[in-house]
Amino acid sequence: MNSRNLFFNELKHRWKGSLLASLAVAVAVLSVTASLHLLANYDRQTQQEIRALQYRSQERMDALENDARIFAKSLGFNILIYNRAQRLETFYIEDVNTDYLTIGQAHELAASELGILNHHLPFLRHRYSLPAFNGEVIIAGLEGEIFIKQSFQQPLEVCIEPGEVQLGSTVAERLHVKVGDTLSIGDASYKVTLCRKPLGTKDDIVLFMNLADAQALLGLEDEISGILGLSCNCAAGNIAPIRKSVQRIIPDAEVVEFATRAKARQTARAAIKKAAEAEVADIVKSRQTMRLQLEHFSLFFAGLIVAVAAALLLFLYSHNVKERRHEIAILRTLGVRTLQLVWLFTAKAALLAAVGTVIGTLGALALLKILIASAPFSSILFFKLLVAACLVSIFASLIPVLIAVRREPGMVLNEEV
Repeated sequence: MNSRNLFFNELKHRWKGSLLASLAVAVAVLSVTASLHLLANYDRQTQQEIRALQYRSQERMDALENDARIFAKSLGFNILIYNRAQRLETFYIEDVNTDYLTIGQAHELAASELGILNHHLPFLRHRYSLPAFNGEVIIAGLEGEIFIKQSFQQPLEVCIEPGEVQLGSTVAERLHVKVGDTLSIGDASYKVTLCRKPLGTKDDIVLFMNLADAQALLGLEDEISGILGLSCNCAAGNIAPIRKSVQRIIPDAEVVEFATRAKARQTARAAIKKAAEAEVADIVKSRQTMRLQLEHFSLFFAGLIVAVAAALLLFLYSHNVKERRHEIAILRTLGVRTLQLVWLFTAKAALLAAVGTVIGTLGALALLKILIASAPFSSILFFKLLVAACLVSIFASLIPVLIAVRREPGMVLNEEV
């Protein structure tokens, strides 16, 4: 009686138990395969959603950036370029210039295309005694912006044509003039084109005119107080790169920053960027939390199925050995070696596990096709599950058969009698 005949007779006469064992393995393999594929599919969906969210966030970020640019623009210029010999406190407090830049230097800076400032506005600002005002006003001469980085950007300050003036609210009120009136200043007459709204600042006593008119009125041809600029992207408090670039073009220039306005721009842009990043981070965190919960549930469910399947295999193999203990005793009496008997049961267990693995894998792929419309076959996963299923099945069969073959055949046969 050879081992091969024993093996096939075992399968032939014990087919119900064999079928049940294979089904137990199949269910366990199906649960593990489906769980792993569902987790992998969830990860793919997460990455797709994150990419889509990042794309949408970038679109919103671009729109918000444009809004922030408009908001920053409404704050006005944030960079002042002036002659370093000029005492800044004298200029700010008394609106008096002692040292000037030239309009030629302003145009040279604009022509350099450094790209560090979005807007360039040369200006001349100086106190001027106006008898009709019964005091001093501030003359602000504006040529208009001589450089705007992007063609679609609008100027921050309107261009004032020669022969026209715009009045601060206090000047207009005290002189009793309105838009369309003519105002005599020095030896020339100017048409009032705008009476500005009250701001509660020095601008309320400013008389705005064309730069050339202001230079002629003040006797300062070709000279300017400085250049106003707008840098939307500079970090507040760090204007060293701007200063270095400007001084390469205008060596005697100094650069200062209107810190409050620059800080407001920086804060607005940083807040927008932070909001977009926080939205992506929230989605990632939420998906990771859900993924962890799904993973725990899948591991618990699949682990429970595997444990039940292993227990069922142990029960089936133990029951099979118990029912056939007298046959085992007779075979041993007839000279069948212990190793042959062990091989018989373990080979059967391995075969049943292999069949169950194939059935379970095919079942999992079919189920996944229905659930997620995608079921890629992984040969590595199949091989791992095949080895694991065979080892568990062999171990479950090995325990009862080793117990059975260690008993004396005579004692077993006497029990049957």
